[in-house]
Amino acid sequence: MDEPVEARILLDAAVATTVVGLALVVAPTSVAVPVLVALAALCALGGGREAGLVATSVSCFLFGYAITEPHFEWEITDRPDEVLLIVLFVASLVVAEVGARLRLHRRARRR
Repeated sequence: MDEPVEARILLDAAVATTVVGLALVVAPTSVAVPVLVALAALCALGGGREAGLVATSVSCFLFGYAITEPHFEWEITDRPDEVLLIVLFVASLVVAEVGARLRLHRRARRR
């Protein structure tokens, strides 16, 4: 029942997550986490499991590199931000899987 992966969908998920992640640089980290988790769910709903996993990967990378203080350095200075990074990763994986299953379920009902 799985469908073939299209590179365009994966690229779209990566670009969308990068744009949103860079826009969240000015937002507090506690705001960025739910936004990025929701974006991973939307990518999974629209493009499947792989798109959700791409969004998860890019969002965790951007969170650790660009969104946390100091910005655009390979360092996280606040302990709560380290915990938020783990929460972001786990929550994004879960919603990516849920979104992918909802997408498959929706497609199966159409047939």
